[in-house]
Amino acid sequence: MAITLAFSGGLDTSFCIPHLRETYGEPVRAVTVNTGGAAPDEALRERAFGLGAEEHIQVDAREALFEDHLSYLIKGNVLRGDVYPLCVGPERVVQARKVAEAAREAGARAVAHGSTGAGNDQVRFDVALRLLTGDDLEVLAPIRSNELSREETTRFLEERGHDVPADTTAYSINRGLWGTTVGGRETHTPTRRDGPSPSTANRWPPSRSSNGSTRWAGPTA
Repeated sequence: MAITLAFSGGLDTSFCIPHLRETYGEPVRAVTVNTGGAAPDEALRERAFGLGAEEHIQVDAREALFEDHLSYLIKGNVLRGDVYPLCVGPERVVQARKVAEAAREAGARAVAHGSTGAGNDQVRFDVALRLLTGDDLEVLAPIRSNELSREETTRFLEERGHDVPADTTAYSINRGLWGTTVGGRETHTPTRRDGPSPSTANRWPPSRSSNGSTRWAGPTA
């Protein structure tokens, strides 16, 4: 039996490969679902194998993401709070779907994801994976279950001789077909004294054009 892991190559999912192998004594198959921001195939494959994965599979889901989700959100001009494009949620649904399909095809006993307990991704992956797999596969979220910080997962990898880019410890960056989001440091602790708080940050509200579309205007000189 094996564990199928949703693998992006970032800090969280990089931690998951050796952790799952050591904890469960089972092979780990890494599945990368490309929704517009994945690294080149060869780089991801080398990373997965270097961390101890038995197999690495890359699935191109960009067309599925656009046709099944983004096209409707764009046509409907759907924005959270009338400002924020819903770029990450649809990605996670598609990623979970493709990972679940890969797990079933491989005869895996469990699927795993690298979500922490700090954001919405844990809910997106858990709900989608449980709905898609039912009671057939166990859903594992080792970072959340062990309440690990990015500093702790970084140390875990470094102690085992795996390289960790310095910027990945401080920030989690998600690049996708419809946008890029960044989380960490300031977003996790908005009251830090060495950075702006939400109440003092510069804001540029969207403006409406005559045809109803939304435009964002940045700061002017």
